[in-house]
Amino acid sequence: MNDLRKGYANTADGQLHYAEAGSGEHLLLLGETPRGYRFFEPILPLLAPHFHVIALDLPGLGNSHELPKPASVPAVAKCVASFFDALGIERAHVFGMHTGNKIAASFAAESPKLVEKLILAGQPHSIIPSKSDRNAALGPAFQRYRAAQKDTHDPQYRLLREWLATKLTLDAGWWPEKILTGAPIDAGLIEAAESKAIDFLLGWRSAIPIYEAVFDFDLAEAVSRIPAPTLILELSPPEEQHLGPQAGHLAALMKQAVTDTIPVTHGAAMENQGAEMARTILSFLGNRNPKYSPAA
Repeated sequence: MNDLRKGYANTADGQLHYAEAGSGEHLLLLGETPRGYRFFEPILPLLAPHFHVIALDLPGLGNSHELPKPASVPAVAKCVASFFDALGIERAHVFGMHTGNKIAASFAAESPKLVEKLILAGQPHSIIPSKSDRNAALGPAFQRYRAAQKDTHDPQYRLLREWLATKLTLDAGWWPEKILTGAPIDAGLIEAAESKAIDFLLGWRSAIPIYEAVFDFDLAEAVSRIPAPTLILELSPPEEQHLGPQAGHLAALMKQAVTDTIPVTHGAAMENQGAEMARTILSFLGNRNPKYSPAA
């Protein structure tokens, strides 16, 4: 998009990189591991006419400073609070997806005065309230990163295996899923694959510590302390039907939360169903849908 602006916020921990567009009320976007601001390229043009949209490279990802040590979800959430302070943002709507929903939940719990409305989005495995059950569901995704470290004690050999695993993971995402399933080839699909590759190369070193931080995070406890009006947006793909719906379980722990579901036909909802994602975000933030009333 032509009016996308990029910048760095100088915080006590280092520089946080972000992309922004539009004007008006602030809307912060926090994405999945290991994606940066590019993750939100499909919806930025759809949201920018309505809000000042800020897509953040979280610490350890994109062009932002490294992860705090030790890495934890609350520690990263504190970095987000420092980002607000650096840019002089007093209050904003916050959208978080997958890893981003954990960071957003911690941020909204610890810095409630900074959050106007909150959207926590993710596939069922990402929004299971129980930490042990969620970790079990997250396990397969984590293992593709952890496999390179298995039974590896020699530091040089371990580094080599990690680099090889990085290449194999990148290879697996090189061809967009829709192309492999017979969709027409267009520039947008290739650009999406390119964005994924760039983000992966910038953030692969942080993937394991971020996953470990997510495994350690008590999402249920955090959401129970959030006062902001919240939408739990469940992205439901066929391959996760065995987990059952989770949005209602998470919303039941919160002070004022509503739920919605988007059936996902391909795994990459942000790329393949961006227009529907954007409509849902705008509808909740603008109170344009009666079902988003907490009293409903």
